[in-house]
Amino acid sequence: MLRETSLEHLRTQNAQAGETVQCGWFLFQVIEGKDRLDLMTLDFKAIASFTDDFQIPEQVHWAQQETLRRLGASPQHCTLRSPALVSRAYRPGAFNVYLERCEPVSEGDSGWYVGVINESLDLDDAKSFVHQSLYELTIHDERLARFWLLPVGYRISFDSDEPRIERLQ
Repeated sequence: MLRETSLEHLRTQNAQAGETVQCGWFLFQVIEGKDRLDLMTLDFKAIASFTDDFQIPEQVHWAQQETLRRLGASPQHCTLRSPALVSRAYRPGAFNVYLERCEPVSEGDSGWYVGVINESLDLDDAKSFVHQSLYELTIHDERLARFWLLPVGYRISFDSDEPRIERLQ
């Protein structure tokens, strides 16, 4: 479904084989198919690694849409390339992690902060943070993917087996 919807949109944009294109949250490579243009998708396993298997992107898309639907929220778009500010104390898969979406500080910024509960690093020291793309974060911690389209004002805490979602505003 994601492949076909994206292909339909790209046909209206005159996409050409060899291009890397963005459709919504996803990035695709346009390729020559057997009898028409086709798509390759990022594989969510390595940076700049594409595949023709759409299973993972379909799962991510479904989870994002279901999360938005369940919360009655409208998506605030960002892309796989968009950076998040990440605490250097963050470890993928840890139970002391939280995400919080604030107003983006610049064009292209996602507004996402990935931190740890009871942060031990100095929050006033810029060296306590790094910028990482949402794609790189998702590669290493797939449980984050379904939340990336939530709007400003949400905090998601991973302090138990099931993430806790809070509306801050």
